[in-house]
Amino acid sequence: MSEGKVAIVTVHGTGDTAESADGAKWFQRGSTFTQRLLQHLSAQGINGEIIPHLWSGANSAWDRERGANKLAARLRGLYKDYDTIHVVAHSHGGNVANDAAVLLKWGLRRNAAREKFDSLTTVGTPFFNVRTGTPQRFAGILFLIIAWASAVVFPLLAALLLWGAITGENLMEMGSQQEELMATFVYILVVGPCVLFMLNMSRQGIRRILRPKTGGRTQTSVFSIWHQNDEAIAFLQRVEALNLEPFPRGSMFRGSRGAAIAIGVLTVLLIGLANPLLYALNMADWFDFNSTIADDDVASNIVAVTVMSLLLAPAIFTIVYLTYRFLIGGAQEVGMRGAMNRYVGGVLRGVAMGRDGDQLLFNVAPRSHTHMTQELVLGGECARRMQDGANASAGQLIDKYRWALFSVGGDSSASLTSLTTDAMTWESLIHTTYFDQPEVAAAIGDHIARTVRETAHSPAPAPTA
Repeated sequence: MSEGKVAIVTVHGTGDTAESADGAKWFQRGSTFTQRLLQHLSAQGINGEIIPHLWSGANSAWDRERGANKLAARLRGLYKDYDTIHVVAHSHGGNVANDAAVLLKWGLRRNAAREKFDSLTTVGTPFFNVRTGTPQRFAGILFLIIAWASAVVFPLLAALLLWGAITGENLMEMGSQQEELMATFVYILVVGPCVLFMLNMSRQGIRRILRPKTGGRTQTSVFSIWHQNDEAIAFLQRVEALNLEPFPRGSMFRGSRGAAIAIGVLTVLLIGLANPLLYALNMADWFDFNSTIADDDVASNIVAVTVMSLLLAPAIFTIVYLTYRFLIGGAQEVGMRGAMNRYVGGVLRGVAMGRDGDQLLFNVAPRSHTHMTQELVLGGECARRMQDGANASAGQLIDKYRWALFSVGGDSSASLTSLTTDAMTWESLIHTTYFDQPEVAAAIGDHIARTVRETAHSPAPAPTA
């Protein structure tokens, strides 16, 4: 292990990725923020090295999970090369880093010297409480049992088949010893990787199910920096708090009206046309249908049945219409409206939160749901500067597109596209201007330096036999 080497792993947020580790973005080597941070650490005698962790940056729970898996693997790889490792993450990058901490069981180890990294700092992170749904939880546990049972049975069965093929006992009842030996090797080569694949999937699934709950068990804590007017945190909290009701009271009953009319009309037509059609096809006797009019006068029978159907049409339509409205529409209203509201409301919230899998995302907060959290809510001159800067940039941004967006006949679609990709969009948000502030770099540097000193004075791990 190199003496005195400190790794600082930076993790960007949603929509803020890069192709290279070097550049001007806050998380890249050579950026204004990373230079300030390294200088602040250097003034305290700490030699730091920036290691950007790049992930897709998509607003997707699945992409964040993949980013967390890669980050956990990377931290394991850095463990032997540095004295201490520190993670600094922004926005949803904080969720990526928090999930990596869960994968590495950060803070759950008895010996702090065995942790894969030493500190986690998040900036403007809207933490999600992530849970697996009850059906997925049950299926995951059952799958784990099957996977491990397969892992136990497979080598025993493979050894038995191999022994039988070698000794000629012909356990598989193949035509010859050579054929049985070949079949045994095919079984091992095909089923073996499948067993390993199942074990890996079951391991990932059980990690989801057994995620630590709100931070009482962990020995470590997340250092969370945030502004009280952070737009990302506030937006997601408001989305979660919205009382979404895609299907208002009575909507399903009212919605059944069109279907009830269509089914009622269709029933009238079927009854009105069925009997004449039977006569026209000379099939009335097949269905034992008789009319009071002479049997040899088919035309008269057809006319009579048609007239009778038309006379009964209002009654038939009313009965079918009311039956469908009150039975089907009423059943939907009473039995399905609540469940549909919860489901569709969850989908709408999930669009904002990036939910795209079987994981449930809820309880948005600026603090971790899996680890204890030290919070630094920015205030004073730094907070006012961020607020004033965001307000001024937002005003300039609106002025830039005002006439294109609100003029009659203007190409508003092109203006909106330009607005979403304009570099000033980032400057008009508090959420994206944390790293422009020297105070933020100083706060992160002080936390890293404090952690480095605590790690240096912590007792060495006990020798193992």
